[in-house]
Amino acid sequence: MFKIKYPVGARIKRIFQDSLKPIDEVPISVDADGLLIRALSPDKNLLVEVVMPQTAFELFDVNRRTTLTVDKSQFLRSFRKVGKKDSVLIEFEEGNRALKLTLINMRTGVERNYVVNVREVGNELVSSINIDLPVRFQIPSEDLRKIIADAKLIDEDLELRYEGNRIEVVSTSENKMFKQILALDRPLYFLEAKETQVSSKYDLDLLKALAKSFTLADVTTVEFGPSLPIKISVEIGDGSRITYWIASKI
Repeated sequence: MFKIKYPVGARIKRIFQDSLKPIDEVPISVDADGLLIRALSPDKNLLVEVVMPQTAFELFDVNRRTTLTVDKSQFLRSFRKVGKKDSVLIEFEEGNRALKLTLINMRTGVERNYVVNVREVGNELVSSINIDLPVRFQIPSEDLRKIIADAKLIDEDLELRYEGNRIEVVSTSENKMFKQILALDRPLYFLEAKETQVSSKYDLDLLKALAKSFTLADVTTVEFGPSLPIKISVEIGDGSRITYWIASKI
């Protein structure tokens, strides 16, 4: 059983709507530490992890760890109803097959209730990924979103190349090429590498589908390695975090 209330409805709406698009169902775990969603895309090329700590919630009443899976479409449809002045109360009772969402207008106190069907209870979430990636950088989130949008106009793949304290972002097709150089202060806030040369390719369709969620924070952290997954992390101001792992392309 749990009863948790998030104070900023517009923010939790964006967190879920922007990050969960590529997955088919939403596995949720709630325990004393907070709320966790971790799921693979149907093709298993993407792992999405949403972590919302207990401190991010206005009310956090949890008697024991609860895991359940809900339908993504119904879950996100309920959150589309969230208004700018709403807080969101999420409740689940043991033995029930529904997740209850109550949207509370903070100015008027008016409540609207929605029910999301629970597909499964007691299921374990997929394991997280633990890989040491040799290149790590931090970039303004809006810059990263624009780079992905521009590269997608050229091809389906995005190649990242690290060498000489800079990163080349490249997308090429038969007659066109997109290329941008990233370095410290141009526009990177941070750049470190454990290897002298690294390159890898990633799916631009997946990156574009996720890019809007990057702007939930001012800065996005990116890590990658040679023919290894790319890890993209977005740290939200209340301690919540969205992490994506995207498989490399050969």
